[in-house]
Amino acid sequence: MSEDLVDFWFDPGCPWAWITSRWILEVREVRPIRINWREMSLAALNEKQDMSEEYREIVELGRGAIRVFAAARAAAGDAAVGELYTALGTRYHGEDGLFRRARDTTPDGGLASWRAAMESLEPVIAAALADAGLPPELLAARSDDTWDEAIHASHALVPAGERNQALIGVPTISVNGHAGQFGPVVSEIPTGERAGRLWDAFKVLATEEAFFELKRVTDRAAPRTYPGAP
Repeated sequence: MSEDLVDFWFDPGCPWAWITSRWILEVREVRPIRINWREMSLAALNEKQDMSEEYREIVELGRGAIRVFAAARAAAGDAAVGELYTALGTRYHGEDGLFRRARDTTPDGGLASWRAAMESLEPVIAAALADAGLPPELLAARSDDTWDEAIHASHALVPAGERNQALIGVPTISVNGHAGQFGPVVSEIPTGERAGRLWDAFKVLATEEAFFELKRVTDRAAPRTYPGAP
């Protein structure tokens, strides 16, 4: 069986992208795939979109982390991006992660809990850089808007296929250079052969040029970002 190339765009602050990213790592254990991790900034993506000022401020708080990923790629190559995503995403979304603690300590939840988490990112990003074996000096990229050009360049790498394509968000995945797909969005992390079967189905859709959209009609479940999450 030949190896499939998976280009995976993520924003580390998104719990749904995190779940899908952990699924694709499970897929790598049971199917021959190679993953290119690519940063995508929800703040940059939504610069011209209508949204509440509160939501925009929260999204903007996450922009700096994506600049650090762009700087890490420039300094240490593509592999460093995946290592940093695992290190930072675990600190964001793990059982004792920043977002879990924010939800537990902010009774009204929602945007308030997200904002509480995003306002305390600097030491979390610094610790993730250390976990990934990357230079601490990369933290300075967080406040350096010259990295925004590299972020937009990463967005531009998403293949559009035969049609014009507007980016929706993360996760965005391209399989073997085919048009980028938003999703799959899953509420927990499939493992083992369950992960493999989901991949087999997704690959068929992701490489079919006629495929456009598939959505479930029920309410979305809460994201279970780590094994055993309630």
